[in-house]
Amino acid sequence: MSADLIAHLQDVAADFGALSARRMFGGYGIYHDGVMIGLISDEVLYLKVDDQSRERFRAADSGPFLYTRRGETVPTSYWSVPEAAMESPQDMRPWLVLAYEAALRKANAAASKVGARKAGPVKTRPAKAKSASAKSASVAAGKSGVAKANLAKGKSENAKPGKARLEKSRPKKARSATTKPTKPDAKRR
Repeated sequence: MSADLIAHLQDVAADFGALSARRMFGGYGIYHDGVMIGLISDEVLYLKVDDQSRERFRAADSGPFLYTRRGETVPTSYWSVPEAAMESPQDMRPWLVLAYEAALRKANAAASKVGARKAGPVKTRPAKAKSASAKSASVAAGKSGVAKANLAKGKSENAKPGKARLEKSRPKKARSATTKPTKPDAKRR
């Protein structure tokens, strides 16, 4: 049934732009230009909100997506879309714009906190991965350039085996002649 809802959503998003859906947590994440702007759970569409857009959703009698963790109900930053918005592209467009802007603000705030970027807003050009494995590990948000970080699933100095960590995109420093190379792993050949 979600496939029908996704197809309908793509139709009513025609005035806004292309949307894609990815399976996640028993539902779907809804993306625009690689940025997650919504989710579908139990055949309900929820869109991203923040402090600047929450009141518009509240005024439209929308409510947050809730989940249960350790017996406690937890609200999220995704709120249901007014039913009238699902009727036409003109009615849906303002809600999608609010969600996209909220998602970009969130990504910019996160990027500045982790120091992924020095200053300024997130650029809207896609990041190009170097290899197929880098593409699959990339959390880069496509054309929006949001949260360009790679998940490294391998071993590293700071990561525990089996745990993913975020890596900042930085050029590697060249080795100087005085730096001793590390001993190769006996198991690697």
